[in-house]
Amino acid sequence: MDAGGRGRNPNGDSLNEAGPVKSELRVGLAGFAATAVAYGPARTGYGLFAPDFREEFGLSIGAVGVIGSGLQAGFLFALLATALLVARLGPRLLVAAGGTSATVGMLLVAVSPNAATLASGVIVAGMTAGFCWSPYNDLARHTVRVRSQARVLSVVSTGTTLGIATSGLVALAAVVGGLPWRAAWLVFVAGAILSAGLNALLLPRMPDGATTRERDVAPGRRPSVGWLSRAGSAPLFVVASSFGAVNAFYWSFNADLVSSAGAPLPNAGPTLYAVLGVAGFAGLLTGDLVDRVGLGPTLRLTLLCLGAGAGLLGVLPGSLVAVGASAVLYGTGVMLMSALLSVWSSAVFDERPSEGFTAALIFFGVGGVVGPAALGALGSAFGLGTAFAVAAALILLNLPVRAPKDRPNEDSR
Repeated sequence: MDAGGRGRNPNGDSLNEAGPVKSELRVGLAGFAATAVAYGPARTGYGLFAPDFREEFGLSIGAVGVIGSGLQAGFLFALLATALLVARLGPRLLVAAGGTSATVGMLLVAVSPNAATLASGVIVAGMTAGFCWSPYNDLARHTVRVRSQARVLSVVSTGTTLGIATSGLVALAAVVGGLPWRAAWLVFVAGAILSAGLNALLLPRMPDGATTRERDVAPGRRPSVGWLSRAGSAPLFVVASSFGAVNAFYWSFNADLVSSAGAPLPNAGPTLYAVLGVAGFAGLLTGDLVDRVGLGPTLRLTLLCLGAGAGLLGVLPGSLVAVGASAVLYGTGVMLMSALLSVWSSAVFDERPSEGFTAALIFFGVGGVVGPAALGALGSAFGLGTAFAVAAALILLNLPVRAPKDRPNEDSR
């Protein structure tokens, strides 16, 4: 501690006690709002309304999968742009780019006259998640106390749960109120504008020099990606890519499968999303769970939740009990994994958290590009239930993977 009750951030910059606490609240709240939009309606809204899109635009199961892969391609493009630009431009500008893509993309979906415009809007909206997540790792590293970083990052990633649950409730309200699906997407656009404004007001500025990486590159030499190859990176990337494939497929087709199975519940798709979102609030416990039992046990629990959730939906999509259990398990698993990837990458790439997390998300994005198209083609040939069972097996194959035993963050104060 410095004289006068002053502490230090991870870079050794002197900060008073009130400053870091205020930054934790601002980063957590702003990031929660951004991921609520980015990973809620902007990313998963497409799957929620897939039955409506199929009916209005005459889309086949295969076409739904191709557009879903396009959404992931937009996400991957934004991730790559983030990896190249975050050190030069800083996280605030990239978060603003995410807010813009959410607003424009979802507005295109809301007014789309044909499938081509729909696909364009879905892809642009999908870019939001690529811009609006990993920059918070940099913000947390430079403005949040070390001991609070895992918890703040868990709060940021768990904003997804509010976005998913709200998307389901908005869709349900539109149906009950007799409104077209386009009205729900206009509500999503309003949410994107609100989130962008909140981030502009709340996000703290980075300390001077924090957005540059000159120390990582010798003068006259080009940056290298050799830092990606280190102990613990391969297991992280394997899990991220398989999770990306399964997760993108799941969100592209879950509502379609439940709606077509004739579940004994009106508006089963929107209800499924509401339950998925509420269950996902378990992700808020990720940081504390990792602190108590470690990354490895947390990872295995998460994989079991994901596999059981996807498998149940594939085997018993017409059973109300099975669908409800699937939503609770998968909603819990996806939020735990989303937060876990952030905490895990920070442990492996502790000196370059934003780039390390972006690298993990790039593998996640590559899996997401492949998943909907490949598993959607399998669903066209053998049925969506079979494709969901295969997806469950794919995620469970990761159970032997070992995560680091050490905790990602230790209190250095």
